[in-house]
Amino acid sequence: MKRAIYISILVLIFSCKNEKKERNPLVVAYQEKGIEYEMENKTDSAIVFYKKAIEIAPTDITTIESLTKTYWRNEQPELALEILNKVPSEIKQFNSILTLKGMTLEKMDKLNESMELYKKAFEQSPKIRYKNEENLMEFIGYLMLQTIVGEKEQALAEFDRMKEKKLTESEKQYIKSIQPLIENYKGGGYNAIFGNEQ
Repeated sequence: MKRAIYISILVLIFSCKNEKKERNPLVVAYQEKGIEYEMENKTDSAIVFYKKAIEIAPTDITTIESLTKTYWRNEQPELALEILNKVPSEIKQFNSILTLKGMTLEKMDKLNESMELYKKAFEQSPKIRYKNEENLMEFIGYLMLQTIVGEKEQALAEFDRMKEKKLTESEKQYIKSIQPLIENYKGGGYNAIFGNEQ
């Protein structure tokens, strides 16, 4: 369960509006092929396809995220960090890249460095408010990052405000699954929130 939540949170964090652009269809096809291989536990093949996609579109954050997480699953955070350090300069300071790099450094037991990156990502992130079911995941991703950088009480206050809104049943369930993670957070980055199941 925590792993599914973690994956959906990552998707949110990386859906920042200023980082979206039209994707090359071949890049999408390569990434989808990589995902297929990952689902079959063929991570070496998945990596090949992710790298092909990145060769075509080196600023495609979705593929960079997929490749990074594959290296994490293979317990190769050093290779993930290498990829993140090589991203083109125009995306090096994007919130998603900073957050991925922070998560990678956490896996390398470099919490202080990762926390600095999380703070930088949060400071430059626009404040995200809940609008409707379509932006719920992005909103929750923002609250998770807010919690990690030391603003847990503000994030919990947002959860309380959510209870006043008319939510769908699926939104209520999602919030119910995430809120305890934030309530129980006592510091230590994403690994502490997700019990190291990343």
